[in-house]
Amino acid sequence: METTQLIIHSSLRWVVLITLITHLVLIYKGYFQNKPFSKFNTIFGHITVGFVHLQFVIGLYVYFTSEKINTFLDDVKGSMAISELRFFAVEHSLIMLVAVILITIGSFKAKRIENERKKYKTQMVYFTIGLVLILAAIPWNLAN
Repeated sequence: METTQLIIHSSLRWVVLITLITHLVLIYKGYFQNKPFSKFNTIFGHITVGFVHLQFVIGLYVYFTSEKINTFLDDVKGSMAISELRFFAVEHSLIMLVAVILITIGSFKAKRIENERKKYKTQMVYFTIGLVLILAAIPWNLAN
């Protein structure tokens, strides 16, 4: 059972990365080419944030049903010395949480901004930092 959720979580990562990178390309292009912030930008931004949130929810399910996490929680002090357990229980989870929060804040702040340049810039900053954090926290050596 845990394997199925982990496969879904691992596979959905690619959808998140593709939509996030695509959205950032659109945002950067719109900003630097002084294009109006279109309805498509708004809709695609919502889709991107939706995939980020879906990935996070599935990640929470994997986290709370994982044997690795249970092992970690049984002996937190001792488990901190085991890099794989520490990575998934603390580092990966915390960094991804911060990335999701930043992307969400960027989306909500941009929604309330009337000035199109500021709207682009807000999403550029928050989504770029979110993407960098996500890329840093993906377990690439364990990637399927």
